[in-house]
Amino acid sequence: MKKKYLKFSQKVAKKAGLKLKESFRSENADKRGTSKEVKSIFDHLMDDLIKKGIEKEFPEHSYLTEESGLVDKGGDFLWIIDPLDGTGNFENHNPFYSVSISLWRNGTPLLGVIEAPSLGERFFGIVNEGSYRQDIETGQRKRLNVSNEDNLNNSYFIFCEGTEKSNERIIANFEEVYSKTKDFRKIGSAAIELAWIASARAEGYLTYNIPIWDIAAGIVILNEAGGSLYDSSKELIEIDELSVDDKIDLLATNGEIELNFNLQ
Repeated sequence: MKKKYLKFSQKVAKKAGLKLKESFRSENADKRGTSKEVKSIFDHLMDDLIKKGIEKEFPEHSYLTEESGLVDKGGDFLWIIDPLDGTGNFENHNPFYSVSISLWRNGTPLLGVIEAPSLGERFFGIVNEGSYRQDIETGQRKRLNVSNEDNLNNSYFIFCEGTEKSNERIIANFEEVYSKTKDFRKIGSAAIELAWIASARAEGYLTYNIPIWDIAAGIVILNEAGGSLYDSSKELIEIDELSVDDKIDLLATNGEIELNFNLQ
């Protein structure tokens, strides 16, 4: 049954990704006006595309999207969607944007798909069946495993402020972690950032007050690649304990590095 849902997720993510790629760096994207207007056009267009796909294929399923909020059908299944993750990158002609789609059943994640069209990559994971990177053009895929690096001083970290409003907290934690790692980077798409930890391109990812639609697909992919999730107190988070209603501080790692830093 999961394979049916995965096939649909990949199909609709690919369709949305192709439309985004067609508009990326185009005159249309460049002439839309302010960044807010760009967001209102492309985020909502992809939101409508994905919702229509769900309504057609699984009309009894509920869905939660960044743009539309929750549409509750009262059933067991819930799709969690960020139709354009990394809008700021997209509008600035930066290729680090993605489509993020996840399916949960009775509060437990089942699968996640992340489409990064301008990078030519698709990441997907099925609970208890592993996670994979797929080349969009060739279709070739490779099973993902997190990095085995266990030395924090030799680790790459990815950072995102999420929706945190306290600059003091952001700066303090940035300085604390950056001083103990090899490098600290920002990509600008939470979905891609989590997928990169799963792909052993970095060892850790730190973000704050992040809504579930930004991370729902990525945490499935990371978990299946052998990664670990923590809160800002460095307490382990079990993937099936997450609530779709919460914004959380999230520290995602390869599960190997020592967390010998203190977070506010």
